[in-house]
Amino acid sequence: MKTPRTATPQPRSTRAGAVVQRRFQSAPPSQKRSRETMDRFADAMEELLQTRTFEEISIQDIVRRSGRPIGSFYARFGGKEALLPLLYQRYHDRLEELFRSRLSRVDWEALDLRGAVRAMVDFLIGTYDQNRGLIRAVALFARTRPDALPAEILPHRRRIYDLPVQILARHRPHIAHANPIAAIRFGIFMVSSVAREKILFGEAPHARITPMSRRAIREELSRALHSYLTCEAPR
Repeated sequence: MKTPRTATPQPRSTRAGAVVQRRFQSAPPSQKRSRETMDRFADAMEELLQTRTFEEISIQDIVRRSGRPIGSFYARFGGKEALLPLLYQRYHDRLEELFRSRLSRVDWEALDLRGAVRAMVDFLIGTYDQNRGLIRAVALFARTRPDALPAEILPHRRRIYDLPVQILARHRPHIAHANPIAAIRFGIFMVSSVAREKILFGEAPHARITPMSRRAIREELSRALHSYLTCEAPR
């Protein structure tokens, strides 16, 4: 059986002009059909990530789920790691719409600070609970290869991050911090960090030594965020 011939990967434009390592490179689509095939493989990987981790999924699994021949995969990707930049880009492209859609489901104006905090914690936890496998895969990729991320990543994420900040900023009169906006930004970062570690990387030792149910995570993070925003700083 002949080994599928792999197209020569091309460097991808990234932050600060960095060049992606070969194992993360894919052949750029030259035609609409080629792009559709690449997306078909990415769709297959996203579907598989709903029940399995990236490490557990094989190229054979991806090819089988996509309904495309294995030679078609190797014509575009040198390995499954080469799918990660594409998966990240797709996740990156739809993140703002997802944030706006989920935030719009809450009547924020009807909530006091305590209610807004609880709703915001629910929202932040939900961003990791939904599509956990995909987000875990792209989060690991972002941590290990920040140079391979899209060039516009920081302004794009800052714009998205500002959405929940602006919601809690309505309650500035009840926030004890001298700089309410800075406090809100830190508070959201604090909640997001704990939720990310417990939900995406809960099997890691540092997360396992503090076992918590989803309900407990929600309650403790709500208490922590509300207390932080309303307490006076120790002198």
